[in-house]
Amino acid sequence: MYLRTFNPDDLASVYELACSTLSERYDPNLFTSVSSAWPQGFLVVDGGNGIKAFLLGIMTTSVHARVLMLTVVPELRRHGIGTMLMTKFLEEARRKGAKVLTLEVRRGNVQALEFYSKFNFMLVGEIKGYYNDGEDALQLQLFI
Repeated sequence: MYLRTFNPDDLASVYELACSTLSERYDPNLFTSVSSAWPQGFLVVDGGNGIKAFLLGIMTTSVHARVLMLTVVPELRRHGIGTMLMTKFLEEARRKGAKVLTLEVRRGNVQALEFYSKFNFMLVGEIKGYYNDGEDALQLQLFI
């Protein structure tokens, strides 16, 4: 397995992973359009037989980066893959000039909240009914 930036040939594998691990549904064009805006912000872990994890992020301003999605196949969770993705993303965001990183996470996603706490993300807000199923999102922020 190795970490690299997304390329258009990854779209089917990334989309399949997103659909199988994330409860929200996204237009496949989102992945390619976001990637073209900042290729270094879309990182994948290639397992040789498909994408095993990815982190999709954007720069919303010259100093603000945002993680839109981060997922790892269930059988490889808690093996350092998410940490590898986030560490590389933070490096790329700093290189791009970001000073702050934000993201939203489901209130009930305890594993994700524990993961982000290891990076010292701080809770800065809540969005009621953010997700399609009505679950609230917690807004997290990290100064980088």
